[in-house]
Amino acid sequence: MKTAANKFINLVIYSLVVFAVMAMVILVFPIQITLTDLLLPGSIFLVITASSLLVFLIGTVKSPESQPLYTMGALGLKFFLSMIFALIYFIVLKNTTPGYIILFFLLYLAFTIYLLWGIVKILKIKSLK
Repeated sequence: MKTAANKFINLVIYSLVVFAVMAMVILVFPIQITLTDLLLPGSIFLVITASSLLVFLIGTVKSPESQPLYTMGALGLKFFLSMIFALIYFIVLKNTTPGYIILFFLLYLAFTIYLLWGIVKILKIKSLK
């Protein structure tokens, strides 16, 4: 359980670093995005990644036979929730300028990299035992 708490704490720290880097980019370069526009997709991706990580960590506690199912379920859940958020973000909120699209996909990439890095690291530790 200590691993789960560490992963979620690391996720929050990672998201704060991502927010800081994105905020610096927004402030330095002439982009038509405000800092408040960064908070909505950033926090949604934080919740999506945390829920996918939770599904994966539940699978690591279960029997080894069902662990691949939980791993794929976590990745599928992240993809599915991200696509639902993309529909809402682009169609309902009408954020279709290139700045918003680039912001969305950079945040998606950043949080996907964290999730995959965490999964690979946990699976590597489990395989060494």
